[in-house]
Amino acid sequence: MEREEKLPLSLDGRIFIEDRLHFSTVGAVRTERGWVCIDTPADPLHAAWWQQTLKAIAPLPILAVIYTDAGRDRVLGTAILTEERPALVIAHHQAFDRIKGHGELGRQQVVDTLINVGQSESAELLNRTPLVLPNVTFSDRLILDFGSPRLILEHVGGASPGQIWVRIPEHDVVFVGDTVTLNAHPNLSEADLERWLEQLRQLHAGQVAYRVVPGRGPLVEPKGVFPVLHYLKILHKRVKSLSRGRRKVELSPLVSEFMGYFPVPEHDRERIQRRIRLSLERLLELYAEGKKAGSRSKKAATAKTGSRKKT
Repeated sequence: MEREEKLPLSLDGRIFIEDRLHFSTVGAVRTERGWVCIDTPADPLHAAWWQQTLKAIAPLPILAVIYTDAGRDRVLGTAILTEERPALVIAHHQAFDRIKGHGELGRQQVVDTLINVGQSESAELLNRTPLVLPNVTFSDRLILDFGSPRLILEHVGGASPGQIWVRIPEHDVVFVGDTVTLNAHPNLSEADLERWLEQLRQLHAGQVAYRVVPGRGPLVEPKGVFPVLHYLKILHKRVKSLSRGRRKVELSPLVSEFMGYFPVPEHDRERIQRRIRLSLERLLELYAEGKKAGSRSKKAATAKTGSRKKT
């Protein structure tokens, strides 16, 4: 991909979206006072290109960087993007804890991936790039007002405990991070699946914004989130059904079934298969525990009702 041949997608000359880089989709908002970046390119060469591209569009300072979650592929480019100058680096407080705890391990995983795809120069640079932790965190909602347009940051959870959305009502846009990943398998390692499904239904119904920026993939209208909504609905149905049984579940056929939903590069097949298997094991365990807890609660309620009647 020759990034120089094509500028990032522009919405109303204020919001810029780049979905052609390694790993994830990134965005930037040109406010009256400067740039606000939403996630960062993990490849340091891409981070340098993104910084130069924004400067060429408008020679304004980068005022803030927002992490939509704690994913390693969203947080590693900040030092290059901001040229190591002080800036607001914003995330949900649960994302901060995860970045602090797993940041260096996450960096090494990205380094290994870059080496596997033949990007040795990027891997070497990333090894020397410092990880920038958030210096501003919030719990529920945060409004950034650097002049028009105003950004509303909202904690949503679902895909991960620290997942946030960035809404820009003036332009009817929402950046949803890994709530939506197009042509890529969603990561369910920390997911609240039912909450996530409800968020996708709201997005699909157009209740949040008309323009949806995924964490991976291009800008879509509300109907464009259907592939991930369908994937998670089927997975939810399978897991709930299997959790009711008494026999041990053979996961290999399920892993093969879900591998077929989205394309997987050959070098990544083993990792994605392992991720799907671990996600299924986790969800089956959670639903089985919920079933047992529900049975205990029902029995307890019956016993209480019986004692009240007796009394």
